[in-house]
Amino acid sequence: MSGTHTRWASPGTTVLAPKGRLALRVRPGQRITVTDLEGQQVMDFIAAMVADPDERLSAMFTRVSSGRWDLQQGHTIYSDKCRPMLKVVHDDNGIHNMTGGYCTRYSNAFRYAVQDTWGCLDNLAGDWAELGLDVTKINPDQCISLFMNILHHPDGRMEIVEPTTKPGDSIVFEVLDELYLGFSNCPEEHNPCNAFNPTTMSVTVEQA
Repeated sequence: MSGTHTRWASPGTTVLAPKGRLALRVRPGQRITVTDLEGQQVMDFIAAMVADPDERLSAMFTRVSSGRWDLQQGHTIYSDKCRPMLKVVHDDNGIHNMTGGYCTRYSNAFRYAVQDTWGCLDNLAGDWAELGLDVTKINPDQCISLFMNILHHPDGRMEIVEPTTKPGDSIVFEVLDELYLGFSNCPEEHNPCNAFNPTTMSVTVEQA
C-alpha cells in the first residue's frame, strides 16, 4: 500500500520498521488506524489539504477547538484555517503530544550533543517529497506526536517520559477531507520518548 501525489491510498496495512516512514493521499470515507505493535513507541504525523497544501494541520488550533492540551476520542483535528481534517473515532491510550514539534538532527545536537542523527523531520521531509510537496513548508505546528508522553508539571516544567502504550494499542481517525498525510515512526533514542528503543508500528487504511 502506498500513496503518491497522483494515487489515492488503497485499503491495506503497512508495517513501518523502526525509524521508518509512510506517505499517503487519503479521502473522506476512509479510516486510518495507527497501531503500536510492540508498545512504548511514538508516531509523528503531519497533514495538509490536497486542494491547497499550504493549508496544514494545526496543533494549536486543534487545542483551542477542544479547550484541552491533549487529544481524546471524539476530538476533531483542524487545519490552520480552522477547517476539520480528521476525527478521532477510537483511542486505546489517550496520551498524545499536542504541543507541536518533532525531533531533528539539530535539536539532538543542541540537547544531547550528538551529531548527524536521523530525526522525524527527515522522515516527514521524505514523505512530502514523495507526495510531490514542498518540504520547506513543513512546520512544527503541523505535527502531532501520537502516544508521546509529556508531563506538564505545576511549576511550568515539561518532561518527556516513556509512553504508556501496550502492544496492539491503536488510534483510529476518520478522514474528513482530501488530505496528504506523512507518518514518521519516531527514531528518537536519546530520551525516553520511545523508551530508548524505537520499534515497529503499523498504519491501516480502511473504507468506513
